[in-house]
Amino acid sequence: LVLGRHVFVGTSGLASSPAGIAWLAHYLAPFGYTVESVRLRPDILHLDCALGLVREGLLVACPDAFLDGIPERLRAWDRIEVSLAETARLATNGLPVDPDTYVTDPEFAHIGEQLKRRGITVEYVDFSVSRSFGGSFRCSTQPLRRTVDPDPAT
Repeated sequence: LVLGRHVFVGTSGLASSPAGIAWLAHYLAPFGYTVESVRLRPDILHLDCALGLVREGLLVACPDAFLDGIPERLRAWDRIEVSLAETARLATNGLPVDPDTYVTDPEFAHIGEQLKRRGITVEYVDFSVSRSFGGSFRCSTQPLRRTVDPDPAT
């Protein structure tokens, strides 16, 4: 997950490895990026399965998925919490289109309602079939740039 020039990489033993994180940090350092490893429970595949950055200052997360808690840099953010069971169904894997628009599955309407109370327009698309194969909106979009950027000039 990219936040400005800070990159969070989840590690649970299922996907990203310490060697891969070290390589990424070395590769991105000349461009002014820092990389932070985020330890996850061993049954969580990727960080976006446990954490979604909606917009600056707002996230959707499953606190129980993190071995060391939500990353320090994000702890003061407003948070919509989900359960481990919802994490398994990819509740945190919505798609922020812009700071005011978010796409999620109708199964997560309770998350959408909490986002609406925070001024976000929520669009619903039934993604249950895709989610059954292990991917949701964020996984399926493959954007060229994916960031919640406090400084749009970067």
